[in-house]
Amino acid sequence: MAKNTIGQFLAALRKANGMTQQEVADRLNVSNKAVSRWERDECAPDLSLIPALAELFGVTCDELLKGERIAAPAERKEPKVDKQVKALINRTLSGFKTLIWIALAVASVGLVCMFGISYGFYRPVIGFAVMLLFEICAFALAALAVSKARDVRAYHELFEMADGAQVAKYNGVLGSLSFWAFFLIVAAVLLALPLVLANPASGYLNSVMTLESYLLYFFTGIVGILLLVYWKCRAPYIAWVTDTPVPQGEKTPKAKSRKQMSRLQVGLTVLAGILFVFAPYLDSRERSSPLYIGAVLTGLACLGANVVCFAVFLIRQREERKALVLPGIRNMLLIPAALILSNAHYVGWVNHAPGQTGGSRYDVWLEEYFGYAIALSVAVFVVFALIETAIEKYRK
Repeated sequence: MAKNTIGQFLAALRKANGMTQQEVADRLNVSNKAVSRWERDECAPDLSLIPALAELFGVTCDELLKGERIAAPAERKEPKVDKQVKALINRTLSGFKTLIWIALAVASVGLVCMFGISYGFYRPVIGFAVMLLFEICAFALAALAVSKARDVRAYHELFEMADGAQVAKYNGVLGSLSFWAFFLIVAAVLLALPLVLANPASGYLNSVMTLESYLLYFFTGIVGILLLVYWKCRAPYIAWVTDTPVPQGEKTPKAKSRKQMSRLQVGLTVLAGILFVFAPYLDSRERSSPLYIGAVLTGLACLGANVVCFAVFLIRQREERKALVLPGIRNMLLIPAALILSNAHYVGWVNHAPGQTGGSRYDVWLEEYFGYAIALSVAVFVVFALIETAIEKYRK
């Protein structure tokens, strides 16, 4: 490619500044013919006019004589600085990830020790003490990793030269990975607490609840608590550890419609489950009590209203149908959980003498059905949360 001459460069600068040859000539006290000859490279401007031309067009004398723009020294050094910033970020993140993974490994070993000592040697208190030591070590390692990563971001001079994408990457890894580390450490402690606090064999030191009882009565509840903690604490924690503002979700009409529909559907389903559980209190020996039949039919009507509510929102909110489909299907899949609760309580009758029409009444409670209903509900919410997260990431 041919190199620009002084004349070509002067013509380009004049046109870029929207000036005519006569205007340039007037500013320099020369004739317009002289300017025309410069631009045709028939002759060059006098050396005494070079500074005036440079000031007129906002360039340097060297650029004018060279016939092209010259990159500033800082611009030429920028790639080297950028490589140093990337190396700093990658090196810091690598060390941070290593410490976090070590912390998670220590926390996992502690949880395994807890369950191993509890169910292998029937010493849940000793197991909990051992586990707590591991969890404290894991917490300290995670806290050290976060502190070092935050110090680099706050005090290292090179980090100030990082661009927005590099800072976002750094903050994303720092916030997400450290949150998961602390969250899993807390989860390990919560999962182990029932083995110490709920001792089924009162008066016996060396005893532990059965694994079936733990999974049935405690595991689903603890998972529910952890999901709530994850939902409520993740965004504030990441905002704090990365020194960024807490994201405020805008309450758009779409989000409002989803919340209204979900509240109605879930509320109707919960009401149906309550009616199914307490309806046997209204039962009679002949199963013909109007109150009992009314309670059961009302519960079934609530489940039907769950489906009707979804259909009504789809019809009325035409512009938001895509956003309503997943939560609506999720809420309808809670109906089996309510039906499961109908098996948790029933009434029986015992005759005291042959041929007696009266007899005494007794209530039978099958607690495992409560565990089944809770487990099914939690599974439905978790699966659909994962589906929605995957869809959002795919769209991005």
